[in-house]
Amino acid sequence: MTPPNIFLPFLSSQLIYRLTVVALITVSALTLISLVGHHAYLELATHFRLQYALVSTCCILLLINVQSWKLLPVAVCCAFLNSLFILPYYSRDFKPVSYSDATHLRLMQANVQGSNRNYSALINSITAAHPDIVVLQEVTDEWWNQIKVLNSDYPFSKAVPKPGGSGMAILSRYPLANVDVLSLDQSTHLALLARVDVEGTTVSLLCLHPPTPVRTDKFQNRNQQFARAAALIRATSGVRIIIGDLNTTMWSPYFADLVRESGLRDARKGFGLNSTWPMPLPPFLQIPIDHCLVSDDVVVDGVTTGKRTGSDHRPLLVQLQFRKAVPA
Repeated sequence: MTPPNIFLPFLSSQLIYRLTVVALITVSALTLISLVGHHAYLELATHFRLQYALVSTCCILLLINVQSWKLLPVAVCCAFLNSLFILPYYSRDFKPVSYSDATHLRLMQANVQGSNRNYSALINSITAAHPDIVVLQEVTDEWWNQIKVLNSDYPFSKAVPKPGGSGMAILSRYPLANVDVLSLDQSTHLALLARVDVEGTTVSLLCLHPPTPVRTDKFQNRNQQFARAAALIRATSGVRIIIGDLNTTMWSPYFADLVRESGLRDARKGFGLNSTWPMPLPPFLQIPIDHCLVSDDVVVDGVTTGKRTGSDHRPLLVQLQFRKAVPA
């Protein structure tokens, strides 16, 4: 007797089984490929841990529904393996460290998408989030002219507008001691290294937007930018932060290399995935490619996403604290 179909009554159990087998074989193969992601194309398989876990879980339910037990262990293993990559982003210390005499810093990271013309949406998003420092990518001359209305709230700024998605800008409530415009690879995607005076503490803020690794040359340039950024920030003392649209997820082996070689840690851990791209897809179809890394002397109080800006990225908001500087 054919078992009842309680999940999809409009489809036959046999068809459901066949579709489930195809989905399970596909997601299992991609999961295995993702374990050897040090390759220009294989790396793509590492970015979709949440989607693999969700599909595997659906396969478990559907296999139980049609009472097919042979493939059930495969689906369980696939769901479990991908969950191992996701769960660290939802686990936090029960007693998070907090400094009694601390300086608090709120950051906003946003890729404005150069072709986007919804200037007011970005301005409203910044106003609603009320960050101390705003880091923007894909800033063009037109975007920078529109953003200047924020000068009264952010009197310190540095912008290098460019066409083609490689422009960048920093807006700050705190003085920028100096901002170096850096070329860390062979592409037109620059980086900004800002020394920010935050209530007497010098914060080294490295803003990145490496190329999207859709071709071999862009893949190599992104990885070269990661390597040079890691060396640069490791050679810097004090409070250190890397922030930007890194065009990769935290499950990429190249992101892991950046974290290890820079000596920083992923601020997102413990606060959820907070996926940022691509809008306007629902969150379970998005992936987290906007990131913030911090040094060990920084406490992360929260990581969330901000209001939509009309871009294909949702802003990333990061709340930090560190020890207040002792007057000389």
